[in-house]
Amino acid sequence: MARILVVEDADAVRRAIVAVLTTLGRHDVIAAEDGKAGLAALKANRIDLAITDIWMPGEDGIAFLREAKTLRPGLPVIIVTGGGPSFPPIELSLSVVEAHGADAVLIKPFEDDDLLAAVKRLTTHPL
Repeated sequence: MARILVVEDADAVRRAIVAVLTTLGRHDVIAAEDGKAGLAALKANRIDLAITDIWMPGEDGIAFLREAKTLRPGLPVIIVTGGGPSFPPIELSLSVVEAHGADAVLIKPFEDDDLLAAVKRLTTHPL
């Protein structure tokens, strides 16, 4: 069982990810509604893996990713995205995410099994 931080501004999406991770994955999950709250949770808790959306108001997922990797260089981070305010091509989003050190990317909507497989891979064999 891993302690996972989920940073997602869309309440329904955040609740769904948390439900999958806690019920099917049996993980301990901390949820945050934006990057600022996510960073506060990261600083205050032992976290084994973080999952963040890219496009959020205020502190977005890229800013969260950069700061999280600065605070905890070995922390695996999964980015979830479905496009942003101007909906750049997914390829552009993926290249930006990879350049900032994401360990995995899931494109919304993704399957529960894909989420659980990424979490298992990154918590069983940390980078």
